Amino acid sequence: MSLLPKGLELVKTEKEPIPVRICQAEGSGPWFTVMVNPLSVDRFKRLLSKSNPPANVRPNSKAARDYTAKFERTYCKAVIADWSGLTIANLEDLLAGEDMISGDAVDDYRESGEEIEFSLDLATYIYQNSWADKFSNPIFTAIQDGVSEEEEEEDEKNDF
Repeated sequence: MSLLPKGLELVKTEKEPIPVRICQAEGSGPWFTVMVNPLSVDRFKRLLSKSNPPANVRPNSKAARDYTAKFERTYCKAVIADWSGLTIANLEDLLAGEDMISGDAVDDYRESGEEIEFSLDLATYIYQNSWADKFSNPIFTAIQDGVSEEEEEEDEKNDF
């Protein structure tokens, strides 16, 4: 069964990721910018529906924490396409002093301003260990704004 008259078809469109500025720890340094995947209203709702553990899982239990961690990873995978400008200074700014970066290459990274490449593991770690207003909220707002625009377009189509 087709939704549209003969000769018309629905085609999924590719939308470019949305750049979201997160932080700039040093005034002359690069902005840490996350490329956020725009989600359809349906995909957004399906993703959020998985955010809470099942009813038979006790809140604050290990199973609930594991479920939440799994959701957060799934969310980051669906939402974050890439990033740029993640320097040691920007990462430490996001982690709010809880964690500091160390290792043999830390001085080289600091002096050169070399950026840390995107990885899903690090994206999930930042999501879980930074203040919401610094990382997750700007990303959520970009997605929500994209979804809101899509809903408005759908409403306008349905008005005719």
